[in-house]
Order: sequence, then structure tokens, then C-alpha cells
Amino acid sequence: MRRLLLAVFAMLFVAACNGGGRSPAAERAFPPPIAGVDLATADLSSLVFWGSGRTFADDIPAEVDRLFEALRADPDERWTPFLLDLATIPTVFSERARQALQSRLGDAGEMEVFGWVAKRGEQKPSEDTPQYLAFKQRLFAAIQPEIGAFLDPNAKRDISAEEILWGGVRVDGIPPLESPKFVTPKDASAWMSFSDQILGVEINGDVRAYPRRIIDWHEMVNDTVGGVPVSLAYCTLCGTAILYDGRVGETTYRFGTSGMLYRSNKLMYDRQTRTLWEQYTGVPVWGELAGSRIELKLLPVTHTSYGEWLAEHPDTKVLDIDTGFQRDYGSGVAYREYFDSSQLMFPAPRQDGRLALKEVVFAVRLDGALTAYPVKLLHQRGFVADSIAGRAIVVLATADGSGGRAYAAGANSFAKFDRKKAALTTSDGRLWKVTESALVAEGGERLERLPGHNSFWFSVINHTENGRLFGP
Repeated sequence: MRRLLLAVFAMLFVAACNGGGRSPAAERAFPPPIAGVDLATADLSSLVFWGSGRTFADDIPAEVDRLFEALRADPDERWTPFLLDLATIPTVFSERARQALQSRLGDAGEMEVFGWVAKRGEQKPSEDTPQYLAFKQRLFAAIQPEIGAFLDPNAKRDISAEEILWGGVRVDGIPPLESPKFVTPKDASAWMSFSDQILGVEINGDVRAYPRRIIDWHEMVNDTVGGVPVSLAYCTLCGTAILYDGRVGETTYRFGTSGMLYRSNKLMYDRQTRTLWEQYTGVPVWGELAGSRIELKLLPVTHTSYGEWLAEHPDTKVLDIDTGFQRDYGSGVAYREYFDSSQLMFPAPRQDGRLALKEVVFAVRLDGALTAYPVKLLHQRGFVADSIAGRAIVVLATADGSGGRAYAAGANSFAKFDRKKAALTTSDGRLWKVTESALVAEGGERLERLPGHNSFWFSVINHTENGRLFGP
């Protein structure tokens, strides 16, 4: 998979550079010939200008080649990020950059070139030098100007530039679905199977099913459900589909896919300010909104089988397979090899032996705290009573065992969960009906639904600082 990915990267990079061409502004910005090899004062972006979009190094000016050789030979640690970028983004310098990294960092391992990124581990934004930020932006702008524009060296940022990798696609190269069409279950019966996995959403009585076989190809759905503007932000690499309320104050944000990754998680961007946001946290991390303390509100989403969802919600709407894009929407087609593998495709620096990196957990967040419930354990138990940030909660397994639902528990002590009847019983014998919006007692009392979503375990430990693992 790794060699295939690198080959695809190379083709995409050359196509991007050749197809887009260099603008007159880029030509004017080209630095003058470099007379010396003082790396600290040299404009290293000349390596990008001469190295990108070319197959052979024959036409590289001698002074530029000497500059690269100086970069490769200098053991100073501050040049390692430059070499990593030149190794991971295909240029005529890539092979020699990999040789240098082999000497500096040792064998890359199974992840090949990305193994060196993993070896470097966590990086702090404060460690990015102005020279490196300028180089990074120019390198990514060579892929596509719009990608480079996200990495403004003068903009506010809360993540390390070194840890940002190109995902192999252009901006919105994985196309978001914008206010897509929905059909009835009867219309969907021609192509939907009861065993298909879906993401179920209910807001203000508006019930919708988003088949994984479709959104695996799109990774973002900007929609309005029950009158609420939402974005279903899905990262296939980290197995995480999160439903965000797009409203922040007087502004409604809509999102696209930047084509870049941070710790094997997609960086999305908002259409209004083109700030980069971390998909897993719903927080802006580079651009106009970074540092603003804005955080998108999470909404509940249910990962389950279409058969279970349809049985519980016979009036559901189903995302139409006619999306307007040409894709193979067959069950399990997208990312099949990745989902079948225990390995990551891109590096994430934090490792944790408590669970396998890609074990599925159901993550519940309250008041800045997160607890991850292994889906296998949740399925075995049926339900779990717990507390997060001082609030008593109850977490229920879906009938098919692929996800969960979380609710406030109040002062109640739950003793039994009947999955077939979708009902909880408290220790005093009271019966509570499980609905998408709340647990509802026979007398009408309601316990609110809490936001939760599925995730691979590695994302919890790499994108939260206080993630807790529930277990015996």
C-alpha cells in the first residue's frame, strides 16, 4: 500500500504542477541565483521552484543543486523538517532527501518515508522557524496555490507546520456533498442492504440515514436537518464521523476538505475565512480564526446498521446514491484495504498499548472531558453506567454492536437494558424508552441525549489531552 501511495503522490504532484502552471506572480517571486551555501540566510524555496514538477534533475542550476547538497550534508537538526518535506512531497530532490534521512534517523520501517515523520514524534508550533514556514508554504503552493494559501506564515496557528502532511489530493479533491438529495426507504431498497452501515441523525423530528458506502467517498456533508445547519465531518483515516452544529454566534460555517492531514486526521476549512480546523476537535487551528476560542458544538450521531435504523425509524430519509459524482458506491469498496489493515497510512506520534491503534471506540465528550468506550466491550455489556466531568451518564450499545448512544442519567440507577425493545429499566422498576433525542420514562420524564461518535483509538490519544479509556 505504501509504495502505491507514494507512486500516486508523485503522479498527483507532477500533474498539479504541470496542470496549474506557474503564475506570473510566482515567476516574479523567484529568488536570484544563490552565490553561497549559507543555509541560515539562503532562500531555500528555490529548491521548490527548481525541484517541483520535474522528473529529471538535468536542468537544475548548479548553485541550486549545491544548496540542496549543503542542506543534506549539514547535521544541524533544524534542517531535518526541510528534508522530510522534500522526501514526502515528490520532487527531483526526494530520493536524495530520503538517503539523508536514512543517515540521520535510521530505517524508516513499514511506513517507509512517513516512518521518519513518526520517528520525529510530537512537534511544537514554537519550534517552526520563519524560514521553514516560508519554505513549507511555497512547497505546498507548488501542489496547488489554494493549498499553500492555507499555510500563511504570518497567520495565527496552534499546531506545528512540521506535522502537517499532504494527503495526496487537491482542495476538495474529495468532494463534499452540499445539501444533498434524500429518498424514501422504498426508493433506497433498490440499492441499500440491511447490513450496510449508516450514520443516523435525528433533529427536531427530522430523521436521516447517511450510508457509509457513500460518505466514505466524500468525507463531508453540509446539510440542514430539522432546521439546524450541520456538517457531518468524516475522516476515514481515523474512523471518525462527527456531527457539528455549524452555528457560532451569528455566523453559520460550512466546511470543505483542505487536502492536508495532521496526525492522520483531516484538516477541514471553513468557506467564510478559509481557516484550517481540526476535524476531531472542531477547533480552528491555522488562519484568521485560530486562537479565537471558537469550538463547534457536537451533536449526537448514531453508527449502526441500516436494518436496525430502519426498524426503529421506518419514516427515515436516506441519502440518495445519485450524488452527482461518479463513484463506485458498492458496500465496503472505499478504503477497503485500509480498513482491513491494522496499520495506519499516515503517522500519528502518540502510541498507546492499551488498545490497538485502530480499535473502534465510542467517544463521549462533556465539558471538555472525553471518555472512550471500546465498542466490543460496550456490545458485550449492553450498557454502561459512568460519569464524565461529574455528570452521571449511561451509554448503550446499538443493536448491531457497531456503535453506541449516550444519555444523561440524572439520579437514576439503571439495572437492565432490553435491546430488542429498546428500553432501559431502573433498579426501582421504572421503564425508560430509548429514542434518538432522549430516554423517556413512562410518566413523560426525559433524560437528554448526549453527543458521541465512533472513532479509532489512536485519534483519541493523538487529538485530545485528557482522553480517558473506560475499562475494568
